[in-house]
Amino acid sequence: MDSQILQLLQEGATSVSNLLLKMYKRMSLADDEMMLLIHLLSFQQEGNRFPTLTELEERMSMSNMRLIQSLQKLLKEEWISIDEFVDPQTGMRHEQYNLTPLYRKLYQTWREQLAAPQVMETIHEPFRQSAAALDDEPVAIYSRFEQAFGRPLSPFELESIHMWTGQDGYSEELILTALREAATVGKLHIRYIDRILLEWQKQQITSVEQARLYSMNFRRNRQPL
Repeated sequence: MDSQILQLLQEGATSVSNLLLKMYKRMSLADDEMMLLIHLLSFQQEGNRFPTLTELEERMSMSNMRLIQSLQKLLKEEWISIDEFVDPQTGMRHEQYNLTPLYRKLYQTWREQLAAPQVMETIHEPFRQSAAALDDEPVAIYSRFEQAFGRPLSPFELESIHMWTGQDGYSEELILTALREAATVGKLHIRYIDRILLEWQKQQITSVEQARLYSMNFRRNRQPL
């Protein structure tokens, strides 16, 4: 029994954005289409970026025809795309499913939600807030991060910023100070910024001036966060 449990654990897990699971219905994705996308994600995370129809059929209860129709629909409606790349070692051309279009649509739906706070009451925590609270939320902060990163934010990044402003209670000014600090040391990624904010919280830093002074002293002592 223990060996069987160990084998199950060794199979690993598929990471799926909670935001995607909460919003795919609003994005007009059917349940079977969402399940197909989850399987594509699972294959990618296993290292197989272009599973065959047979491989997908083995995991799903769809008929071959239904599976083909669903893939065609996802491609036609630009939920996914197929990219071609050349293996630098062998020179061979390969194809792979690209799920970036899915996340672009998710990002757009998320931004529309922010622009329509009265609808947010229907979304489960941590995204559920009152309309009055959302009126006060600094939507511009997302744009500042996009400008700094030079690209649209991923669902994980959107969720992290939302947690900082909503659940963790960091001020917009403090978050943007952490963003500038990360840019100063050339580590513009969301996890590093989160570490900065956690360190400031540990040091009971609540103002921008305190944060700047602490960072200056920290860099002077050359102790990485």
